[in-house]
Amino acid sequence: MDIQSQIVSKIKRLRNEKGFSQSQIAELINMEKSVYARLETGKTYSWAKYLEELLNVFEITPDKFFEDIGASIVINNKDCPYGGNGTVGNLYAENREAYEKLMEQYEKRLQDKDEQIALLKSMLGKA
Repeated sequence: MDIQSQIVSKIKRLRNEKGFSQSQIAELINMEKSVYARLETGKTYSWAKYLEELLNVFEITPDKFFEDIGASIVINNKDCPYGGNGTVGNLYAENREAYEKLMEQYEKRLQDKDEQIALLKSMLGKA
């Protein structure tokens, strides 16, 4: 199974685990139901555009979402340090520092969002 198939399969599984219909998810992330249906069948790559919203709806962090995606996919590359073959897991290990920085930025954005929401709520309460 390729990475695209693994991602859309996981999105569908998470939706089912949360008990949502396709229509409900489409509405929550402001997407047409037909577009969402194509997303779950792998006929579009639009999941990338809506990834942050999907992660919020499914209440899952990016690292948890992607932790098992691509682990079994073999990459054939003559320049690969693993004898010409590597896995996505190897790539993750090699790029862990960059990934951790990205996760720190993601967490900071979430914290900033929460602070902005709290500030706006306090401003509304004073009005």
